[in-house]
Amino acid sequence: MTVLITGGRAPVALDLARKFARSGVRVVVAESSRAQLCGRSSAVAASYPVPPPNRAPRAFVQALADIVKAEGVRLVVPTCEEIFWVARGRLPCEVLAEPLGTLRALHSKWEFVRLAKGFGLAVPETRLVLSARDLVGVPRPFVLKPVFSRFGTKVRVVRGNIGLKGDEGPWVAQELLDGAPVCSYSVAVGGRIVAHAVYAVEFTASGAAVSFAPMAHAGVDAWVSRFVERAGFSGQIAFDFMVGERVLPMECNPRATSGVHLFGDELAAVMLGEAREEPLRPSPDARAMIGLAMLTFGLAGVRSWSGLRRWARVVRESADVIAVPGDRGPFRGQFEVLWQNWIRSLWTRRSLVECSTYDIEWDGR
Repeated sequence: MTVLITGGRAPVALDLARKFARSGVRVVVAESSRAQLCGRSSAVAASYPVPPPNRAPRAFVQALADIVKAEGVRLVVPTCEEIFWVARGRLPCEVLAEPLGTLRALHSKWEFVRLAKGFGLAVPETRLVLSARDLVGVPRPFVLKPVFSRFGTKVRVVRGNIGLKGDEGPWVAQELLDGAPVCSYSVAVGGRIVAHAVYAVEFTASGAAVSFAPMAHAGVDAWVSRFVERAGFSGQIAFDFMVGERVLPMECNPRATSGVHLFGDELAAVMLGEAREEPLRPSPDARAMIGLAMLTFGLAGVRSWSGLRRWARVVRESADVIAVPGDRGPFRGQFEVLWQNWIRSLWTRRSLVECSTYDIEWDGR
C-alpha cells in the first residue's frame, strides 16, 4: 500500500510520513519547495518535485495525478494550504479532503463564523468589513483580520480609528476575547470524530505553537463534536479557541495542524479507515516540540525567570518532532528550509513564517 503526502516542507508532513512508514505503509511525498524536511527522511520512499500550486495550479494537480498513477497510490494526505489546490482537481484515488466549496467556507473567517452560528454554536461577535464604513458602530477594542489569512501575522487590535487600504480586504472585525488560547485537531469520517486532541498554546513562533501537550476540556470537545456532526465533515479539521468564561472559536483550519504531533502511530490506521468505537486520543503524558523553533522563537518570547524555568522544563520533557533517532536527515534539512525562508524574507520583507507558505497560500480564489 502506498500513501502520497503533500506539503513535504512541513513538520506535520514529516511526522505523518514516519507514522505511516512505521505502520508498514509505503510513503511518497510531493513538494513544490526545493528545501523540505521529508525528502531527507528514511521514512519516505520517494520525493517528487511538483509545480508551485498557487502559480501553476493545473500543472500541480496533473503532477500529483501522474505520481498517483506511477506509484499506485491508494490515499493522498494533504497537510498544508496546498489542500485547497488539491481539492480543485480530481485525482484518481481517495483524498483525505472535503470538496473545495466546503474547505473554502471553513477557511474563510467570515463564512466559518456564520456556519457555526447556524449550527447553534457559540461564536464571537463578528462583522464583515469591506470598507471603513463597515467599522462604524463597532465597539472598541476589536480584532481586525483578513477573511483569508494564516498564522495571525496580519491580525490587529483596534482601539481607536483605523485607516483601511482597499486592496487588502476583505476583513472581519471580531470582538476582542478574554481567556487563554486553546487549539484542537481532529480527524473525522462522515460527521463522526475518529481522532481528537486538545492542547494549549504556550510557546509560539509568530503565533504558531511550537510546543505541544494534550489537555482535557469538555467544553472544547463538545463544541468540536457538534460542529463536525452538523457539517457532516470528513477529513482533518482544527480549531483555534479562546477559552475563558466562554468557549469561543477564533478560526478553523480544515487541514493538518500541530495536533498531529501528540498522537502515536495509530493515527495512520485511523486515516486509512480503521473502525473505532471511541475516538483515538493522545496519551496524557505526550509531549512534543519543534526543537529549533523552541530554541529561537520560544526562548525569545520568555519574559521572566519563571517563564525561563517553564521553557527549560518543556524543552527537557518534550520530544523533538524533527530530530528522531534513526532518521537524522530531516534535522539537517530544517536548516535548508530556514535558510531558504530567511533569504526570501529579505527580498519580500515578509516574516519567516509567512515565507514558509509563499507558494501554497490560498485566499479564496
